[in-house]
Amino acid sequence: MHLGELASVGRDQLHTNIRGAWGGAAPSTFNAKRAAVASALAYFHDQGWIGDPAAVLHGLDREHQPRPDDTRVRSRERIDRLIADKRRPLEDRTLWAMLYSTAARAEEVLRLNVEDLDRANRRARTIRKGGKTDELLYDIRTARMLGQLLGRRTRGPIFLSARIAPDDGTAPVRDVDPAGRRRRMTYRTAERHLGAATDGWNLHDLRHSRLTHAGEDGATEADLMNLSGHEDRRTLQRYLKPSKEGTQRRLDGIEAQHGTWTPSADELADRMTTR
Repeated sequence: MHLGELASVGRDQLHTNIRGAWGGAAPSTFNAKRAAVASALAYFHDQGWIGDPAAVLHGLDREHQPRPDDTRVRSRERIDRLIADKRRPLEDRTLWAMLYSTAARAEEVLRLNVEDLDRANRRARTIRKGGKTDELLYDIRTARMLGQLLGRRTRGPIFLSARIAPDDGTAPVRDVDPAGRRRRMTYRTAERHLGAATDGWNLHDLRHSRLTHAGEDGATEADLMNLSGHEDRRTLQRYLKPSKEGTQRRLDGIEAQHGTWTPSADELADRMTTR
């Protein structure tokens, strides 16, 4: 495609290519790629090679990217019930378990292939944000669910969508299950499934919740950075704010130790009926 075509038919092709390459990624990823294209178009305009770069991108809007919200820490009980809910597909429940236990970004888990697993040590090799290779650490529950999900599979993406890849070589080999030809699950699909199973949770809620819960349980800052892949302590800080449930649980424990436990309404009712 010639740059001069960006003002006509080439514009639609550019939009199609961008959505095809990154339309299934997280909103932050899509917006970053769109910004890179916008920067290139601005350079082309400065050289006099194309017209108004804003006109070229018109119709290719930024994706909505919610601001991080400290109130989106989900309780352990709700997360456990979600993962144990057998009305939901095993594929989804295993993904949710792995997202929570590893505290990884969704892209870091969704890109995993069966070959990336070290199942004996409950680890998984992935590419972190920024391109660094690292190992995710997952728990025994996730290990058991992975065993059920994978069965005899030894290659291909761990988490699959319902889409079947065409047998024409257009789909990357790494993103296709060699047995059933199902394609890798996308971020958008995973986010939609979690939102439908809850009251609108997003995938990042599981990462945020895990780090907050681990901090409440006494994990050190170094432990949390090792778990999450953070390299800057400042970006970790917002996860260290305790949840309301965690604060209440600790305060209840302190009261019990000092003999100042305040009984609940149910406990008071029980005492009155037993007298």
